[in-house]
Amino acid sequence: THAAGVLIADEPLTETVPLQRPVRGDENSPVLMTQFSMDPVAQLGLLKMDFLGLTNLTILDRAVKLVRETQGVEIVLQALPLDDVSTYELLSSGKTNDLFQLESAGMQRYIKALKPSNLGDIAAMIALYRPGPMENIETFIEAKHGRKPISYPHPSFKELLDETYGVIVYQDQVLLILQQFAGYSLGAADIVRKAMGKKIPSLMAEERVNFVAGAQAKGYEENVAIEIFDLIEPFAGYAFNKAHSVSYAMISYWTAYFKNHYPVEYMAAVLNSRLDNPEKVLGSMNECIRLKIPILLPDINRSEEFFCIDHETGDQRPDGPGEGAPSGPGLRIGLAAIKTVGEGAVRPIIAERKENGPYKSIDDFSRRAGAAGLNRRTLESLAKAGAFDSLAPRGAVIQALDQITATAQREARTRDSGQSSMFDGGEDVSDDGGMSGITLDAPDVSDQDKAAWERELLGMTLSHNPLRALAAMDTGGAFNSLEQLGEELAGQPINMLGYISTVIERTTREGKRFFIVNLEILGGFLEVMVWPDTLQRTSEVWQDGRLVMVSGRLRMRGDQMSLACDTAMEYDPENPSPPPPARPRNRYNGNGNGNGHKRNGNGNGSKTTDHNISEKKAQMTTGNNIPAEPQKVVRLAVTESDDPSLDAHLLREVIGVLLEYPGRDRVNLDIRTGERLVRMDLPVVSTGYCEGLHARLEELLGPDTVAVHQELGLGMEPPNESPVHMPLESALPGVPDSASPAGPDPAANENPEAAPEPSGVSESKSSEAPDAPAPEVPASAAAEVSATVGADPEGDEPPF
Repeated sequence: THAAGVLIADEPLTETVPLQRPVRGDENSPVLMTQFSMDPVAQLGLLKMDFLGLTNLTILDRAVKLVRETQGVEIVLQALPLDDVSTYELLSSGKTNDLFQLESAGMQRYIKALKPSNLGDIAAMIALYRPGPMENIETFIEAKHGRKPISYPHPSFKELLDETYGVIVYQDQVLLILQQFAGYSLGAADIVRKAMGKKIPSLMAEERVNFVAGAQAKGYEENVAIEIFDLIEPFAGYAFNKAHSVSYAMISYWTAYFKNHYPVEYMAAVLNSRLDNPEKVLGSMNECIRLKIPILLPDINRSEEFFCIDHETGDQRPDGPGEGAPSGPGLRIGLAAIKTVGEGAVRPIIAERKENGPYKSIDDFSRRAGAAGLNRRTLESLAKAGAFDSLAPRGAVIQALDQITATAQREARTRDSGQSSMFDGGEDVSDDGGMSGITLDAPDVSDQDKAAWERELLGMTLSHNPLRALAAMDTGGAFNSLEQLGEELAGQPINMLGYISTVIERTTREGKRFFIVNLEILGGFLEVMVWPDTLQRTSEVWQDGRLVMVSGRLRMRGDQMSLACDTAMEYDPENPSPPPPARPRNRYNGNGNGNGHKRNGNGNGSKTTDHNISEKKAQMTTGNNIPAEPQKVVRLAVTESDDPSLDAHLLREVIGVLLEYPGRDRVNLDIRTGERLVRMDLPVVSTGYCEGLHARLEELLGPDTVAVHQELGLGMEPPNESPVHMPLESALPGVPDSASPAGPDPAANENPEAAPEPSGVSESKSSEAPDAPAPEVPASAAAEVSATVGADPEGDEPPF
């Protein structure tokens, strides 16, 4: 079933199709489901419409209302100018976090290279950024900027492809090519497009004959017709229709317009749309800091339920007052955005404040707020997050929580009983906030405690960031700020000081644990990847709120940065010590022999002779620096799990990484499905192999899952490959089982010159195990991979 598929008919559906109650949800729901799936429904002649909800439309609606409230400006989205220069400058900068369809790392890189100047450019990029068409992205960009001459697949296509610089971008163009070149009606052309998407061999063979015959009838040569059919066949099943692309581009442009002209209102709307996803909230708060929008502590007298705009920011800025600090209106964290504080608990507090004015003291709050929902845990979270800082010191409030709770409960009982106090009409003039006996003379807590509480309850430190003090100390060259991390450090080993904000545990496909750590540093956060081998050595380090020094290599994806941890240790500012030395990296280096010695095919670990292949040192290629000819074949080992959705998500991530390293190197997949091993090309993407790509892929797929060999040319057998990163090869015919060790040698990283690397492929074919044919790839394999990638054969849904 489709979550948003709606049938439309001119008579009651009970006359046409069998219906049923929803299989999940409310049995009394008026919404019914068909017992037929979408294909039989279509064969019955019923119209199925897909109505898709977009959170971004809600974000835009909220932003429009906030701009009206805060600035008195009435905005009509459809009336916004589509030629706003500064908005296109924002898009061209690649700083497109929190923008619809444009926030992934790969898209940020491409949109920056494209430098869109009109809505059509954005629409084309959205259409191209999907399997099949994406291999034409570089051609599109180069042709737009005149760095590459525009060429057309056939001179007769000039009018059809002129707006997209000679590149087939939209489904509409495929249909028109079929109509113009082979005489199809548009209806028949759409049937062909769907057949191409399904990739049914018998159907495709039939359509090839029809296409060639139709083209010949229009006077084209047979060989030319075959070339055109081969050109559009792999593309048609994935192409976006133009109307869909332009609709998405319009929303992307609107979000960019608001972020550019009304950043505070827009980011408030974005944050409030993501409250159920703490990781995304942190990312958007980090973007606010980059935009120099102050993120302000929750305040019992100023906060709303969720994030709100506060024009009286005072000195509450992300990095404190001073030169270069953010100024102007800020975003105040809502009371319900504090962890463990529910919406039901804060609504009466806010309602009372709005009806009878701000709370004057802690005692005033205790008497007026009532006890409904105000248990001790809620009050403690409010206090630790700084919500009472404007009324009393945080430490004093924490010590008086029992008194505050008792007062609130007593006042609530009194109101419920209809009684009144003889003092109710008097003015509160006592120093301690009233006559309840609440004592607020306890000393305040340390800045370190406040910082730890804020990290725990808010996700980041806002009031007293100890990292600012470290900035003035000698930390042995360690970095502690986002501003210090420039592009020149990409791929370099660095030391980073920061506080552990969150630790997310994940497992590899082999069941090994690894951590994704959000490290709070000055100006935002840095993602730290702690892979299984490193985690074994540093497991005691990763505790929330701990100040640590992390050593590793800095990686950049567009404007996003991460650190691949090699070593880590708790850092004591009073007794600083240097981090442990970086461990040697035992990785295949792209020159054919890796960093250490290899095992041979019999699994005895003896040294083998080097390959007789000469390769240039692999370098990452970006932008337009793409190798002129195919150089390598990258082979990836993937094991199918029991969860298709996880497999699809993993493959999308792999393709996203491959696309970040553009080039013309082919990609092969070795897919392990139970006892079978299926080897096939990944037809939807090419890449540019380099050390950075190798490391990124192993982060996703696990150690020893990536191999590369030199491509010698069409029709030539590849050379024997380095066995370093292909453990699944041991199951291929002709390779003895003993060639595959139980797992990676734990000593391999200790001494790469002496330790043999894990093996999975024999150095030379065993004479006792003659070559056998590779496992047969099912005819539908390409379609299966396409479906896993997320490409919709009907072209209705974006894959990413």
